[in-house]
Amino acid sequence: MKIKNRNEILNDIILDGKKHPRGWQAIFGQDNQRLTRDYYLMNPEIGIYYMKEYDKNPFIVKGIGSKIARKIDDEIETEIAKNEADFGIIQGDFQKIIKNIQKGIKPDKIFNEAIKGKKDLGLTIPVRGKASSSEERFKNLNQFLSNNRKKINLKIEEIANEDGLYQPYG
Repeated sequence: MKIKNRNEILNDIILDGKKHPRGWQAIFGQDNQRLTRDYYLMNPEIGIYYMKEYDKNPFIVKGIGSKIARKIDDEIETEIAKNEADFGIIQGDFQKIIKNIQKGIKPDKIFNEAIKGKKDLGLTIPVRGKASSSEERFKNLNQFLSNNRKKINLKIEEIANEDGLYQPYG
């Protein structure tokens, strides 16, 4: 398993999302022990991605992730089938957006076209699906995938220690 930085893993997910746009599911949660936000992004054709991130400061988000499984086991499938809301990863081309606004296209039309997935006016949503932020589902998924997450947890602790995330003020 290769651990990648936040942007690299998001790019991998977006590339996979362009190949397999349907069937994505996600479970989001908090790792209070490591002070991170955790994300499981899954697709039956792709497998499972796991990401961890934290705010280094109000302007910088740091994180890592990896593909932790090539397939989704039946136990996990049952757990993620209970999703509550929609999610998506938005990809933007700011120069294209600005040019379209200068042509008179209103920002809400640019956004609405991205949601519909019809016309690329500078925003696209290559990965979309159903998500849950239920603490119970997140905890259950963590238990199912505990061995797959160990290396990522150790690496995020190392990065956070270097940033002083766990050091007290004073």
